Amino acid sequence: MYNILVVDNSALMRKLMCDIINETQEFTVVDKCSDVGVAFHRVQMNKFDAITLNVAMESSNQKSLTQQLMENGYHIPVIAITYAIKEDRELTMAAFESGVVEFVIRPFQMTQSQQESFKTHLLEALHVAVHDISNHHEVLESTESFLSKTTKYRFSKAEKSKVSVASTEQFGLIAIACSTGGPQALHTFIPMLPAHIGVPVVIVQHMPAGFTASLAERLNLKSALQVKEAEDNELLLPDWVYIAPGGKHLSVVEDSNKKLRARVLETPPVRNLRPSADVMFESLEKLSIQKILCVVLTGMGSDGTIGLFSLQKKKEIYVITEQEDSCVVYGMPKAIVEAGLSNEEQSINKIAEAIIKKLGV
Repeated sequence: MYNILVVDNSALMRKLMCDIINETQEFTVVDKCSDVGVAFHRVQMNKFDAITLNVAMESSNQKSLTQQLMENGYHIPVIAITYAIKEDRELTMAAFESGVVEFVIRPFQMTQSQQESFKTHLLEALHVAVHDISNHHEVLESTESFLSKTTKYRFSKAEKSKVSVASTEQFGLIAIACSTGGPQALHTFIPMLPAHIGVPVVIVQHMPAGFTASLAERLNLKSALQVKEAEDNELLLPDWVYIAPGGKHLSVVEDSNKKLRARVLETPPVRNLRPSADVMFESLEKLSIQKILCVVLTGMGSDGTIGLFSLQKKKEIYVITEQEDSCVVYGMPKAIVEAGLSNEEQSINKIAEAIIKKLGV
């Protein structure tokens, strides 16, 4: 049995989550509390395999629980429980930066079907936390230290307004796929890219509707590149990063002038995923550009493998995958490696360097 700490300032939610968790043969709630300070004290006194945390409790002026855990060497996976509202979305994205490994949306009204959906997603997140996440906090600590000491790829906001002068005739696009652990990975390496890479970047990060806009906003504040949530039919510009809106597919098409444009689609999920990396990669087959740089980061499952397998038959692609040692979940990159599609494996704090080297900027 895995020991779980439930942290929530709602007595009703604490009871519901305890009931859900204790019904299983895999997990047991050994403690619960309604205060972040108390929660950290309990961590000092007991051993927990995972923590569920109401992300709204991270909004006070006191240091967040995830920050306290990291700074004091407690490598316990934290799952954020969040409402799909603007304030909670922003707190959730901030929590990812300080160590949260996954989040579960709780509905405003717990109908029977909503409760079953919440239960399913909560137990899936706990299963991933205790089985697939081992060295996440150590990696996060090392990359944060690395970033704080690295100035080579850091640029002022003023540089964002400069016209790109990078020459990247070899590659016409960078396409990135990630899932569980993706927000942390993106927050690590996107800010390490220079302001001028000469090509657009498109990203599929598995997320529900509403959360990717907050992710894009936070990345934009930290990065030399411009980062935004993709909009349907918008022109894809060099030195811009476009993130697929949560709950929608992102494809890349060409207009009559051979300019790249985003297509944001509400077509059915593909292999239970929307957005789907397979959909994004497969859309690149029809483009006139011949060379595409692809990156597959941490994530559960194998999304992207089928798409890249098909893409490599039509285009010249170079695929960089995240090494197991820095992945929160070594699923998507592993599938790419095992399929023989990976050209290069790098730890997350080396991926930006690998991209820069390949682009020649």
